[in-house]
Formats: sequence, structure tokens, C-alpha cells
Amino acid sequence: MVSFLCFTTFRTLRTDSRKIAMSTHAQDTSLCPPCQVDNCTPSQVDICRTSQTDIFTQCQAEENDGTFFISGTFRVRAEVASSSAELDQLIELADQIGQAIKQTVAVTSLEIADRRVAQFAQETMPHLHKHGSRPFTLVTKFGRLKLKRIRLRNSQTGQTFIPSAKLWKTKQNRHIVSSLAQAACAESQQLSFRKSQKNLSRDAGVDSLLSHSTVWNLKQAEEKRLEEVQRRLIASGLKEHGENLEKHGFLPLPSSPLSEEQRDSFEELSLEDVEEEAKRLAHHFMSQTREITQEKQTTDSGNSGKKTKPRCHVPPNVIQLQADEVVTKSQEDGQKTNKTFTATLEDGTGRKEYLAARSAESLQFLVAVILAFWGLFTGKHLEVISDGATWIGNWIARLTGIEVYHILCWYHLCKRVCTDLSGLGVSKEEREKHQHEILGCLWKGNVTEAIALLRELLPRCRVPSRVESLIDFLIRKRSWITDYQSRHEQGLWIASTRVEIMFGRSTGDGMTWPFPSDANTAA
Repeated sequence: MVSFLCFTTFRTLRTDSRKIAMSTHAQDTSLCPPCQVDNCTPSQVDICRTSQTDIFTQCQAEENDGTFFISGTFRVRAEVASSSAELDQLIELADQIGQAIKQTVAVTSLEIADRRVAQFAQETMPHLHKHGSRPFTLVTKFGRLKLKRIRLRNSQTGQTFIPSAKLWKTKQNRHIVSSLAQAACAESQQLSFRKSQKNLSRDAGVDSLLSHSTVWNLKQAEEKRLEEVQRRLIASGLKEHGENLEKHGFLPLPSSPLSEEQRDSFEELSLEDVEEEAKRLAHHFMSQTREITQEKQTTDSGNSGKKTKPRCHVPPNVIQLQADEVVTKSQEDGQKTNKTFTATLEDGTGRKEYLAARSAESLQFLVAVILAFWGLFTGKHLEVISDGATWIGNWIARLTGIEVYHILCWYHLCKRVCTDLSGLGVSKEEREKHQHEILGCLWKGNVTEAIALLRELLPRCRVPSRVESLIDFLIRKRSWITDYQSRHEQGLWIASTRVEIMFGRSTGDGMTWPFPSDANTAA
């Protein structure tokens, strides 16, 4: 059993400069420094008319056989005038109190744990003796914590060390906790490293919690860690299922790796107005079908209640793969963009995995291994929804011995039609009319009729090559174009929405930092 430790923090907040001064000292618990009241009751908040806010927190911790017992008090003296700003001031005060309490509890319990580690080391190795203590700084999401850790000396070798540093795997003087590292990674995925550093410092209530270069280093270290986890997972999967995966064509060809630049990409040709037009048309057909289906269900059931949007699902005995690639702006010197290959997997039980890799080849290895772990070769079917990229098509075309159903994403099909029909050279109203007619055929999976309509437009096109390219695309992807209307009525997926949203492309926010599990995700 480790005896309790009393740790007291006294914080002064000047309301004009908003700078916090902190000092740590021993304190008589019978006297509350802010209000100078004997035996002030725990959790009492005294508001006095002074020019500053004082926050006093005290914590006691006791550990027995791995169980911590923590108790404490806090007392506050704050000037809060009755005004329209009173609500915000009290909320900010509560946040400051919470920060102070978290820091006090963390430091107190960590010093208790450090004592326990040192005591255990001395019990198991009697030649170890106490040799003072060393200051240690812990950087957390709620500020820097300063504590002292016990140092031991080996009387046989003369060397000194800090037992908790070895057990907790920290450096001797300073350590950044994992929660802050993950927060830094998440912030830097959306913002620049400098803005991320400012946000983290603001949330911690300090001027500078981390430098922007430290945020960069944390992100790079997390990427390497996750990639190493991926490599171990792939190695484990290939050891167990490698022969079966190679037999069915799931593994990339080592002699001719897929080119990342090869693809039927129409995104580079599209403009912002074309993308908006494609989204509008895609949702038009989906909402129209949904309204008809809901009206039919209401009529059949006689229920005129609130209409709800059906949730997409994956049929039983099916594993669905949605694959895409995301291009984001790079913050690295000498590099304008970063390309990340992404995928999501889901089966009929609702199990999901979110995957990302630096190359198409790495993603294929990762997807193949997880499909094997999920029992794809036990009679299940594979359903693939993609944007029509060549690297995905070539990979799926090599698969043998299993039933594979490849679907061209409905949104990307609409985008391709809108892009190529922009070369018609007609008014906006007439172009939209042709778009509705052609997409109306494709919505029902009628590729032949759509091609016939396009060929009728060829003689009057301003840029015939655009329409010819679209006709060629529909002929080549005919087997990927399904009856989207029927699938939508059944509540089945018709677009790679999950992978688009997961990795931020649909919202235009760039790539988000996913942490569903270490075993399947890399930045």
C-alpha cells in the first residue's frame, strides 16, 4: 500500500490579461487561501468582488493493490458582475475550474504511481536504493504537468535510472501523451500545422503547448506506426491465407504493378459547376424513387405517418467493398498534393472496416487479407462499388473462383454524363433536358437506350469527341451499370457514399483522420 499524497494548486487568473500564473506548495487543508474561511466545505464556490479570479484545488490519492482512491476539494473566488455577459463568464469559469482539477488529479495520481513502481523495483532488487528525484514534464491536452519522479541507484554498477520511465516507456525529462498526439494528428488533417498548434494551445489554456514542428513530427510518427501495424497484419494474413488469395487473383502482380496514374478519370475534366450539377441530378432520381416507394408503402399499409429515409444495408452472405482514391493538398515542401487510396468493407452482419494506404498495391494487399479473415472463400459473394478507376477494374477483373458483382457508383456515372454533355454546344435548358433523358435510361440500367440517344445527338454536337468518349465509356462499363432504381427501392447501396464521407471527399474537407482500429488504418 502506498500512503496518500496531498497536492495543492493555487491559480490566479487576471481578468484583464487572461494570463494564468500557477504555483505548487504544501497547504494546510483547514484554511482556504481564496476566501480565508476556516474549514470551508468541499466544492464550495465563493464569489467575491475582487479584480481577479482565484482557483484553489486540492487532491489526495491512495493506492492499494492496484486500486486508486482519489478525493479532493476545490474553492474559487471570482468577480462576476450581473450583466448580459454573466452566462458566458460563468461557463468560462467552470471550464477553468475543470482544467485545474484535471491537472491536480493527474499529477497527484501519477506521483503515487511513480512511488509504487519504485517501491516494487526495490522489493524485487534489494541492491537498488533511492537517489533523489528528477523533475518531469508531461504534455497533455489540458496543459503541461510538472511532477517529480523517484530515481534509483544500482549499488553494484553505480548507475542510476528512473523506474517509471522504463515501465511507462517515456523519456527522462518530457513526454507527450498519446491522446494529445492523436488530437494533433486529427487537427493537422484539416488545418495547417501552425493553425493546429494554435488550436491545441487554445484548448489547453496556454500560450504555446506544442510547436508546429512537433505537430508535424507527431503526425509522421503516427503514420509510421500505423503502417507498421498494417505490414504486420498483411504478413499474418498472407502466412495463413496467402496461397488461397493468390489462387483467386486477389494479390497484385509483382511483375507488373498497377499504375496509379492509369484510370478512367473524369474528375480532372470537371469543374465546380459540373460537380454541383451531377450531385443535383443524382439526388433527383434517388429522391424521386424514394417518394414513389414511400407513397406505395403508405397506401399499402394505410399509415399516413411521418416518412423516413430508408437506411442502406448489405444483403446477407455478401461482403461489400467501396474503393476510391483521395487527392489532398500537401503540407510537405516540394510536394503539391498527396494521393491516398481508401476503401471500406461491410458485410451483412453490419461489421465494418475503414482502410487507407499510400499505394493501390498496399491497399489491395490489405483488403485481400481482411476479406480472407472475414471468410470470403466460405461461399460468400463480393460486391464492389467504385468510381470506375482502372486500377480497381483491373484488380477485380483478375479475381477468379468467387462470385463478384462490380457496380459503377451512381454519382460518378452522373458526373461523367454531365462532363461529356457539356460539349453539346446547346442552351442550358436543352442540355439539362438531354441529361435527364440519358440518366433516366441509365437509372434503370438501360445502357442500350442511353447509347442510342447519344448517337442521335452526335450530328449536332459542338465537340463530337466528348459524346463519342461517353459512348465508348458506357460500352466498356456496360457490365458495371446496374438497375440503380431497383437497388435503391430495396435499400441497397448504389454509390460509394461511405468511403467518400469517411475520407472527407464528399464534404470537401480533405481527408479526415480515422481511428476505427489500429489494425486496419493508416494515414
